[in-house]
Amino acid sequence: MQVILNEHGYVKAYALVGSFGEPSVKVNVPENLDDFEINYGSYYLSDGVLVKSGDRQLELENERVLRDLRSQREKVCFPYVNRGSLWYSKLTDAQREELETWYQAWLDVTETKVVPTAPEWLV
Repeated sequence: MQVILNEHGYVKAYALVGSFGEPSVKVNVPENLDDFEINYGSYYLSDGVLVKSGDRQLELENERVLRDLRSQREKVCFPYVNRGSLWYSKLTDAQREELETWYQAWLDVTETKVVPTAPEWLV
């Protein structure tokens, strides 16, 4: 098995069979190959052995959660807040305030990790 390591020493890519065109390291297949194939980015090389970092796994999971939240925000929130002035002019003051609160909650979602509930009149 061959691996390519990133600048921090974690596995960036791997090949069970064959070789890479760029510099790689030959290593033994990890004991838990199923976990390695799913979470290879949290493995690093230590004394010629691939070792899983729990801390790195948490970082990668957090990055995935944030990526998913940003994608959801783009699909759910932005189509409303990026509408034109004609649409906004039809809103009541209370609706505009609710929309601003909801929008801010979406902007904060990467900190809070709480998906805001849309105002009833939006759905």
